[in-house]
Amino acid sequence: MFTKFFAWMMSALTAFGFWIVTAQPNDTPETRTPPFEGELAPDKYSIWPTEEFTVATDPFLWGGGLELLYSAQGLVSGGGKNESLLVLQKGKLVYEHYADGWDAEKPHAMYSVTKSVLSALVGIAIGEGKIKGIDQKVIDFYPDAVIAPGQESKRDMTVGHLLTMTSGLPGDGNATVYPDASVTDYYKFAFELPQVTAPGKRFAYSSFAGSAALAGVVERAVGKSIFDYAKEKLFDPIGMQSVQWSKNPDGSHPGGYGISMTPRDMLRFGYLYLNYGRWEDRQIIPAGWIAVTPPKSKLPMAYGNLFWNFPLLPLGDSYEAIGVTGQFITILPEYDTVIVRTGSAGALNNLFDGIFGLFGLS
Repeated sequence: MFTKFFAWMMSALTAFGFWIVTAQPNDTPETRTPPFEGELAPDKYSIWPTEEFTVATDPFLWGGGLELLYSAQGLVSGGGKNESLLVLQKGKLVYEHYADGWDAEKPHAMYSVTKSVLSALVGIAIGEGKIKGIDQKVIDFYPDAVIAPGQESKRDMTVGHLLTMTSGLPGDGNATVYPDASVTDYYKFAFELPQVTAPGKRFAYSSFAGSAALAGVVERAVGKSIFDYAKEKLFDPIGMQSVQWSKNPDGSHPGGYGISMTPRDMLRFGYLYLNYGRWEDRQIIPAGWIAVTPPKSKLPMAYGNLFWNFPLLPLGDSYEAIGVTGQFITILPEYDTVIVRTGSAGALNNLFDGIFGLFGLS
């Protein structure tokens, strides 16, 4: 029974690996606080893989589910599709497998997982008082921006709108949103793009416009590049040494894509969220920021703070950082677990359809 449940759960968790750009964000504001008092989150597991991971000595922490993962290894190895699958439970590495030339030392392109990293940087900057909060107007960071006639509502755009993809800026698939070689400030260019709607009216998934505008907010707020800020405040403190971040032609870093990292560094990032932003004796991300990432929603799929919500029972308040072609970091607080997976086109369906067939669940 547990094996069948775990097969269903793993398949369901990855159903959003190919994100749906028409999915709606949570539109019911809620105030949530961490399930503890104090600024420093509790040391729940007392295991911190800053340098090395603790490998579980009990091979049955996941019961029949771990046996299922072992059985899936044969499915992982074929076709250049599925490249890694890792499970961390209560701070211990309970499963790790690589295929098709990938290993623990090789960084993998994260694609839109980059957005979730950007969200973490926004939370850190808010915690430091460099951004006033999600209600701060984006125009505050672009005082010299040109607001075209008929675009006056752009002045009402907030940081929160950018975090929920409801800024009104054009979404993916709009050919007009991409800059040409003459653009010298990608972030400002993105903010000045003509709005499709007024802020807060419609969800439009944006890998360039909204994400670039938000990256510019962070850069202008902290006074350094988002990559330098991330290394200082996030990557280095928790041991994420493999991270690379590509550059735009103007020297800035994309906000919606461009990061590469190893699967183990993906686990570190997910584990930081599982621990409500605490790492060792330091609060890296404010716990309150983690508590509203993403906002709760009754919708089957919702987006907030640049994470995907996954509220289907019995998974509780699980949520995911997702990149196209199936890069994902899944945080399951109620199961004390982080699941990481990397791959290439077509991988998810092949792997998890195979698991279903393996156990007669297809």
